[in-house]
Amino acid sequence: MQLNGAKKFIFIIPFMFFTIQSHAFLCRNTDSDFSCVEYVKNFDGDTLTLNIKDVHPLLGNEIGVRIAGIDAAEQHSKDPCEIEMARRAQREVETIMSSARTVDLANARRGKYFRIVADVIVDGKSLGEHLLRKRLVVPYDGGTKDDIDWCKLR
Repeated sequence: MQLNGAKKFIFIIPFMFFTIQSHAFLCRNTDSDFSCVEYVKNFDGDTLTLNIKDVHPLLGNEIGVRIAGIDAAEQHSKDPCEIEMARRAQREVETIMSSARTVDLANARRGKYFRIVADVIVDGKSLGEHLLRKRLVVPYDGGTKDDIDWCKLR
């Protein structure tokens, strides 16, 4: 069955409306939760650069977000074990984020250096919990950091 131009238009409009409405419904932000976040890059295993949609570009474009509850090794350390663990965590985060279908931020807040700290949810799962399970990072509550023997985590 072939449809003429007007019938095609009438047939397509409900689908366009549904698609636009469902996207708007799924991508809502609150004071502390942001959905439909876009991954830009990550330098290490606990800090991401993200674009937060529907937020003024000055505040939402290429903004650094620290993953809540974890601490990753530092790449600029003098400790070879720490450098190795930093690279592993960085690669794991990059791999996960690059293939993510959805990225959301939950419980976003300002950290002690005025950075954004949030639970990063990738495809419905906590990125921080994933990194902890893989022993690529250690738990961190935002206070003073303990000395960590990164060689023991390898």
